[in-house]
Amino acid sequence: MRGRICRHFAVLVYLSVAACGAARAEILLGTSSDYSSANAALTRDYMRGMQAYLDEVNRKGGIRGETIRIVSADDGSDPQKTAENTRKLVDKDEVLALVAYRGTAGMLKIVPIIQAAGVPEIGSTSMAKALREPAMRGVFHMRPSTADEIEAAVNHAWTIGMTRIAAYYQDDAFGNEAIEAFRASLAKRGAQPVAVAALKRGSTDVASGVDALAKVQPQAVLMLGQTKPNAALIKGLRAKDVHPMFFALSVSSGLHAELNEAAAGIMVTQVAPYPFIAREPVVTEYQSLLADKHYSYGSLEGFLNAKLVVRALQKTPSPITRAKLMATLESMGDEDLGGFHISYGKQSNLGSRYVNLTMIRQDGTFAR
Repeated sequence: MRGRICRHFAVLVYLSVAACGAARAEILLGTSSDYSSANAALTRDYMRGMQAYLDEVNRKGGIRGETIRIVSADDGSDPQKTAENTRKLVDKDEVLALVAYRGTAGMLKIVPIIQAAGVPEIGSTSMAKALREPAMRGVFHMRPSTADEIEAAVNHAWTIGMTRIAAYYQDDAFGNEAIEAFRASLAKRGAQPVAVAALKRGSTDVASGVDALAKVQPQAVLMLGQTKPNAALIKGLRAKDVHPMFFALSVSSGLHAELNEAAAGIMVTQVAPYPFIAREPVVTEYQSLLADKHYSYGSLEGFLNAKLVVRALQKTPSPITRAKLMATLESMGDEDLGGFHISYGKQSNLGSRYVNLTMIRQDGTFAR
């Protein structure tokens, strides 16, 4: 009798432990991004879309019973803080993968950390060539390169007869690469910039840049920086009665929040499908799952990133490890996420070269 009681007790203890383990079973993803500085609104918008998809996956049981949770850290766009946060996420939190990092400078800081630990980073918003050529193991992009976006903008301006083009760029790794891509794009057309002006990273003091560009009266201006300084530049040039066609990259798609109706007419390159009308299956899915129905390019990009991560997790055999997930991502040769295709390989981490040109309307939506 006593033996049976002991055996029953042992079984109950085992089941209790197993149940607790199942209740806590989760896949941890980590991110370090700007939640408190100039890019905070963009970060929150991106993560809003990402969380919408993950919530639905978790509601349906997660990945073979394991739910997915994102551990977030604020770096305020400080690359050193990005590196510190990443070490903690990798070593202390033991995340399976990193997702949705913002900014080139921060990404360049974390590459040695993630490569040493064998942790993949999926869906960085950095468009830097240095993170793509040659292919960098462990970094899996969804966005095209800076050069792809700049080429689309220059091509549009050139096609409609705007050949006197200037540029404004932030003086950091991202901006310096962008200005070289701009020069190269014009050089293909036998031209040079009519003017270029630089801005210190993190500053919105655009006075000298405004003066430099106003002197040459450009037909078009490419803004190769973040939203707040770009908005300040537009205000400054218009105050001097200089009215070129303005082009912004996708990282600066939040200009309407800074300029309101004055943002109308600004051209913005986009790296995700049009989120306002459901033409692709993934946009239909995105619109159905986004609870607040406040559609945006940023939240759709986050949604796509989450869908890519989930697809890779689903394809990775259990037990899922960092190394297995990395191998799965490298084998995803042509992954259809619902009308948006991603392609990786051991010699390519580019993912997508999708670029579309849009124009901001007075109400903040985008015309194609």
